[in-house]
Amino acid sequence: MQIKNRFTDAIIFEYTAESLRATLEAAVEFGAYLSEANLSEANLSKANLSGANLIGAYLSEANLSEANLSKTILDPANIPNAQTDGFLPVPDELGWVYGYRTRKTSAAGLMLQDDRIYGCEVFSTSDDECHPGWYLWPTLEASHKWQSDGEHVQVKSRVIDIHKPANGNKWRSRAIWVLGRAGDRT
Repeated sequence: MQIKNRFTDAIIFEYTAESLRATLEAAVEFGAYLSEANLSEANLSKANLSGANLIGAYLSEANLSEANLSKTILDPANIPNAQTDGFLPVPDELGWVYGYRTRKTSAAGLMLQDDRIYGCEVFSTSDDECHPGWYLWPTLEASHKWQSDGEHVQVKSRVIDIHKPANGNKWRSRAIWVLGRAGDRT
């Protein structure tokens, strides 16, 4: 990646994914506060971010595969808050609720297929909206308010996998099961 002068287009600073990863690891080791950092699209694969303060960091499309995320809001041991107010329970399936979302997902770069379960490698229990997880809403109307175009699908998720950030109006889940096109299922 390059940072250029906006007037002359001269390269001011240049770094590779490896040097960015090493710089962030060193910053974390020295107690850097990464809150509010824009890490969107950053390749942090295999980075050691243990103990990093990522609250408020913008993580949209960041590659965190195989990163050490222990003692952070992305730690796999964290427990979601299971706030599912407004979600309807799935009949005869204790602990499951129905949700809605778009079929197309920019984060995973694919169209979700019916009758498939999708999990996420990295999941956030942060109270900020733009963090990893499968986004879903309790009603089709709420899903359409978030994204009005494109096809919407009905999904189901375990309550214990759902997290509702305090700052925002979308939920995320560790895993979703795509049931089918929302218009065909309501």
